[in-house]
Parts: sequence; structure tokens; C-alpha cells
Amino acid sequence: MNSSTPNQLDGIWGSSANNIFAVGDGGTILHYDGSNWSAMNSGTTSQLHSIWGISVTDVFAVGEGGTILHYDGSAWSAMNSSTTEDLWGVWASSATDVFAVGEGGTILHYSRQIPK
Repeated sequence: MNSSTPNQLDGIWGSSANNIFAVGDGGTILHYDGSNWSAMNSGTTSQLHSIWGISVTDVFAVGEGGTILHYDGSAWSAMNSSTTEDLWGVWASSATDVFAVGEGGTILHYSRQIPK
């Protein structure tokens, strides 16, 4: 299987065999649909180290310089992390309970409030 990118890939997450994401150098985000890998527009050139999702409409990627991206099922958008430290890992128990960790002991917690 060939991803068709020359960039180093650092993280992978998937919700099924037909929905897998990989992230890496230069803001690379690839999506696998069960047959082919395709590049996605991340909107950044920062190195991305890790990716985690809750569903196909709630995926988070983190990386260099405090970069945090969110995928809503249609597009990737940048989130404010309030840090410039490199982020190396991301994990979530739900779309409203997301953690990221990184350089210098950085631990970030995101707890979005969903309107009722």
C-alpha cells in the first residue's frame, strides 16, 4: 500500500477500515477510504505528531508550535491552544473531553459545551 506522500507520517487513527487518518510533516493529513489514500487540506504547514477522533465528525490533530486542528466531517480548522510548545499526543473520551500533551510538561484540556 502506498500513501503517495514523500512526507514522514507520525500518527494514525481510524474509526473503521474505511475511515483512517494519518498525519505528519508539513501539515500532511491523509485519509483512507478503504481503497485509496488521499491528501486533505490541513490549512497548516506545521508538523503534525498525533491524531485522535471520537467519530467521523470529531477528529483532532496536534503538532508543532501548539498546533491543534479539528475536523468536523467536512473540513479541518485551527483551534486556539494558548501554547507555543510542541504537542506530541492527543486523546479524547468524548467530543467535549479532549486532552493534548507536549513539551515542557504541557497538558491541555478542551471541554466544549454543546448547546442544548
